[in-house]
Amino acid sequence: MEIIPANITDESVLRLFHEYDDFMVSFLGEDRRLYTRYNGKENIKRVWVARWDSLPIGCIAFRDRTDGIGEVKRLFIKSEYRGRGVSKELLNTIESYAKKEGFHTLLLETRITLEPAVSIYRTVGFTIAFQEGLYIQMQKKL
Repeated sequence: MEIIPANITDESVLRLFHEYDDFMVSFLGEDRRLYTRYNGKENIKRVWVARWDSLPIGCIAFRDRTDGIGEVKRLFIKSEYRGRGVSKELLNTIESYAKKEGFHTLLLETRITLEPAVSIYRTVGFTIAFQEGLYIQMQKKL
């Protein structure tokens, strides 16, 4: 497996974002009306793609929030590649980038019901900073 930086407009990135959106819409059920599909307005600064035998299998994105705070966006691994440590490697990649760029905190937003994702985030050091219903915001000090 390799993780490579990619352009937000790359076809492989947009396809992974589309798969992520489809997963979230399916997962959310009736709450899908609250979900916004990728539309290019998220102000994503950087994106990385995980490749397995040259095939794009996952991605992660980064955007600035405020001074010294960055946000993890759109962490997604295709279902057949989950459980192989790809998410942790992508999270390590974004953390290294954020530290190098002088960020002191990473945030992410998810739902408490996405238990496998929340578990991975906790494993790499994220903690819940805010919760309202099923929505949670997690943070990690760098």
